[in-house]
Amino acid sequence: MLDFGSKVAMSKIFSVTCEPPPHRTRDPAAPAPAWVFLEPQAYLADVRNATTAEAFSSAGHTVQVTVCVSDPLDVSYLCIHCPGVPEANCGRPSIVCSENDFLILSVLFMPALRGREYFVYKAGPVPSLRLLPGPYPRVLTSSDLGLLPRDDGDHFVLAVLCYLPAPWDFALHVFSSRTWAWSRKVPQVEVSSNVRAQMPSIQAYKVIQFGEGTLGWVDLWRGILFCNVLDEMPVARFITLPKVMAGNTDKAKSSAWPLRNVAYRNGMIKFVEIEKHERPDVDKRLDDDLDTLYESHCLMNPKEMGWRAMTWYKMTSWDHWSKGFMAYDKEISVDYPSHSKLLPDLALSDTYVRELTLKDLLASHPVLSLTCDCDDIVYLLCKSKFCNIKTWMIAVDLKKKMLVDLAPFPLKGYFTSAHPSGLSKYLNITPAMEGSSGGH
Repeated sequence: MLDFGSKVAMSKIFSVTCEPPPHRTRDPAAPAPAWVFLEPQAYLADVRNATTAEAFSSAGHTVQVTVCVSDPLDVSYLCIHCPGVPEANCGRPSIVCSENDFLILSVLFMPALRGREYFVYKAGPVPSLRLLPGPYPRVLTSSDLGLLPRDDGDHFVLAVLCYLPAPWDFALHVFSSRTWAWSRKVPQVEVSSNVRAQMPSIQAYKVIQFGEGTLGWVDLWRGILFCNVLDEMPVARFITLPKVMAGNTDKAKSSAWPLRNVAYRNGMIKFVEIEKHERPDVDKRLDDDLDTLYESHCLMNPKEMGWRAMTWYKMTSWDHWSKGFMAYDKEISVDYPSHSKLLPDLALSDTYVRELTLKDLLASHPVLSLTCDCDDIVYLLCKSKFCNIKTWMIAVDLKKKMLVDLAPFPLKGYFTSAHPSGLSKYLNITPAMEGSSGGH
């Protein structure tokens, strides 16, 4: 991963000239994938297909949006094209949130062209794009904006959590597609005195949909603040996440994305954490147990770092978390020769002479799929301990402790998790491009 604090990394991550990653052509006879990994950052490129939709910005500029779909474990992404707008006047677009067939997109026009604007993309046989009206309550990001499609499928509600000066006081700004206008509510916050004493407030990383009008703002280090945003007088409550694993306690003030994630499906909240730890040396014996002491034994052995992944799950009606499954890197087997050929430096298991494991890979950025209620699959970004040039997206079954699938990860300068999205189910996907591809 790039150092997010370095100027080189920042210029690469936010460069408007970033080329879209290689797009693998799908089998035209294959059905659309039920879900995809959606790249949070969009690309400035003139790409058109059956998913393309257009709208006008507030200054009258055409904004063209196209979805490029790839099956997991590849990454799907958006291409944005603004004909006639110089590249220097258009910043890197991004996806704010996506639920069902709706997607909220942020496009940054430089100040002379009205600044940041937001668009609503709706997938379907005839996709559509509309400009979201301002004034916006704040800069809308994936950490504070939640999206609720309504039951009829044609309407949606947006809710933005805004922090007030007093601890644990918030305002909700709600947008309805029926009125096409924003409104403001102040929720009553019911949080225990113990939580208030131990947590001055929360800092949301993502927003998840609980259904029936309820959204949850997730602080991956602390917990989930949730409320029904459709209520006239919403009441906000708090769910505490499992404690930070011992090996991660020194990282609790940095970004949680490399280590933790949360997903929700059908009444169940599922949580995953990756912990880096010092692997014990099972062959190490005390010096007084040795009859011969070689000079090499007199030196300190270098620490061998490993990792483990653990899941917890909780029904929204429960007052507790139940432990799911845990697997150490050295326990996760690689059974298929095709997988072992793609991954370098795979270690031989200490238990089985011929078994390959993930012992010599570094893992981060866990992601739970949209089917997290019925499987134990966790998706991870991995690199070799001995070569940081290549990155892979892998799928690991923690219950069976085995590698399920993997694919080279094409994105460079990547710094956050790819988000699972069900948008692909609603897209009109055709294999042939109808337009051109390239930058402005």
